Amino acid sequence: MPRLTLFVLICFMLGHNIYAQQDAQFTHYMFNQSYFNPAFSGLTNTNSVMAIHRSQWFGYEGTLNSGGAPNTQFISYNGRSNLWNGGFAAYVVNDNLGPTNNLEVQLSGSFVFKLGDQSSLTLGVKAGMFSTNINFDEIIVVDPNDNLIGVSGKESQIKPDLGVGLLYRSGNFFGGLSANHLIQPEFDFGNDQISNQLVRHYYFMAGYDYALNEDVTITPTLLVKNIGLTEYSWDITAIAKVKDKLWFGAAYRDTESASALVGIRLLQDRSLSLGFAFDFVINDAPNKEPTSQEIMLIYTFKSSGGGRRARKLGKNIIRTPRYRY
Repeated sequence: MPRLTLFVLICFMLGHNIYAQQDAQFTHYMFNQSYFNPAFSGLTNTNSVMAIHRSQWFGYEGTLNSGGAPNTQFISYNGRSNLWNGGFAAYVVNDNLGPTNNLEVQLSGSFVFKLGDQSSLTLGVKAGMFSTNINFDEIIVVDPNDNLIGVSGKESQIKPDLGVGLLYRSGNFFGGLSANHLIQPEFDFGNDQISNQLVRHYYFMAGYDYALNEDVTITPTLLVKNIGLTEYSWDITAIAKVKDKLWFGAAYRDTESASALVGIRLLQDRSLSLGFAFDFVINDAPNKEPTSQEIMLIYTFKSSGGGRRARKLGKNIIRTPRYRY
C-alpha cells in the first residue's frame, strides 16, 4: 500500500504543460508500453500482435485547405525470448500531421534481472529508423517573400534512432523511466527555414494493480512525458477489469482532454481483444473538433507452459488487461 500512496502523491504533484511533443499520442498507452519504454518489450506471458488507429480531433478541417486532422496508425509484435531472460518487440508507427508524415520503425529487446521473489529490474534497448516526409503541395504560403514559394513535390529524409529504458517491478507495483531519440537527428530537407530536430523524449510510467475482489482489479496508471528536460505533461488513467473479460475506465490528459475507455476479450479462448477510447476535448475547444477516437485490436497467440516459463525467468505475472489480453 505505501507504493500506491506514493503513486497517488506523484499524480497530484504534476501540473505543467508540454508544447513540443513530437512523438505520437495514444490514449491506450497502458497497453502499448513498449512504444514509450523498450524495457516493456515482450514482458507478457504469450506472444501477441497489437494494432491501434487514432483519429485526433475527429472531423477537423483546416482553415485554408481541406483536411488537417492528425491521425496515427500503430502495429506491434511482442514475444518471449528463448535465448535470454527477457523478451523482444517490433513496432511501426505512421503519424500523419497534415502536410507532414512521420514513419517510425523500431526493434527492441528487454533483459530481466531478478532482485528477489517479488521484484525485478528490466533493462530495455531499441534501435530503428525515423523518417519524415513533407508534401510541399499541401503547404499554404501566406507571406509573398517566403522562401518556400515555388517549392513543390514531396521530400523525405530517414535517420537512425535509438532509445533505452528501465523498468522496476515489485509485487503489484511497476515503474519505469525511458529516453527515446537519443541521437536527436535533424531533418532540414536542404532548407534551413524548415529545419527541425527530433529532440530527446523522456517518459516515466507507473501503475499499481489493486484487487478489489476476486473478480475485479482496478489499475491506476500514470504517464509523464518530458521533452528535452524542459516541458512536460502527464496522462492519468484508471481501468477496472471484470472477470478477465471486460474492462472499462476513465483518463485525463493534462490540459487537453478527458477520456472514456472500454474493452472486451472475444472468441472462445479470448485470444482477440477489442478496445475503444473516446476523448472529449476540454482545452482550446474552439480551435479543435470536440472529440478524438481510438480503436485497438490485440490478438494473443496460443502457447503452452507460458506461466511456468515466466516464473522460471523470474517474471512477475500481473493479471491485468495490461499483461493478460
